[in-house]
Amino acid sequence: MQIYSMGIVVHLAIQGTAAALVPSAKAMSGTSKARNVADRIFIWGSIIGILLGVTQLLLLPVLVPLFSTLPEVQEAVKAPALISSLLHVINGPVFAGEGTMLGLGSFKALATITTISVSIMVALLKSPMAQTLNGVLLSIAAFSLFQSLAVVVYHVRIGPLRRRGKFEFFGKGKVLQQE
Repeated sequence: MQIYSMGIVVHLAIQGTAAALVPSAKAMSGTSKARNVADRIFIWGSIIGILLGVTQLLLLPVLVPLFSTLPEVQEAVKAPALISSLLHVINGPVFAGEGTMLGLGSFKALATITTISVSIMVALLKSPMAQTLNGVLLSIAAFSLFQSLAVVVYHVRIGPLRRRGKFEFFGKGKVLQQE
């Protein structure tokens, strides 16, 4: 978990970047430019999440012995470490989306998404699954997975930067349908 926590610092940097750059782009150049900036931050957040997860996964054989010399402890750490590697991948879009929403002042929507995510996590924590560390980590993964899907849907379909009748990819788009 200590290694996972170090990766969260990188995710938080993505969140802060989104919170600063997206509203700045919107104020200076309008919604289309802000959407392009947010899209790039979502892409970079996802890439960084994948890189953090894969790096942690590849370094497990080196890192695990640093925390304990006992073979039993090293074996017990493997599954939680795998789950936390997966969490980095899931969290890539989460922090980009949360930062975008914070920067645009979408506090009510973010609070709603977070409330539902927490409800999912608490429901899983009240289940028999939560009797193990792996179960607790999987409840966190469920929280993050819902959060990730929700912030992406909000960005693309609901929020102030949503696509309105046309699909744009970095400013190059075609009309899908008229609204």
